[in-house]
Amino acid sequence: MNNLNRQQAVDPAVADLLSDMDRKKRLSSLPRAMQKKARKDAARHKVGLDFPPALHEELRQVADKEKISISSLTAFFAKRGLDEYKAGQIDLVPYMRISRSARFEFVLSLEKVRD
Repeated sequence: MNNLNRQQAVDPAVADLLSDMDRKKRLSSLPRAMQKKARKDAARHKVGLDFPPALHEELRQVADKEKISISSLTAFFAKRGLDEYKAGQIDLVPYMRISRSARFEFVLSLEKVRD
């Protein structure tokens, strides 16, 4: 008799549901304090950004001076910049240069911001 291993095909929606059930089961087995922390961490949206070292240092210095996190400072500046951009107060064209990446047509030059 030929013993062939058949892979079970699982619908992606079913796999997602099972994964969610496993996560909830693991979460319910934790102590209450750890459950609260796990829920809070799951609700956060972490983003990794590449900043030039000098910009990162400037942000760190302002955050230290104001006694706030770099993350919240960067989020504040990003939100403020987006609001100004949407209001037509920021023109990106003078800062654009051709990108060497096939993924993006342009990149923004931070060196021109100081001009």
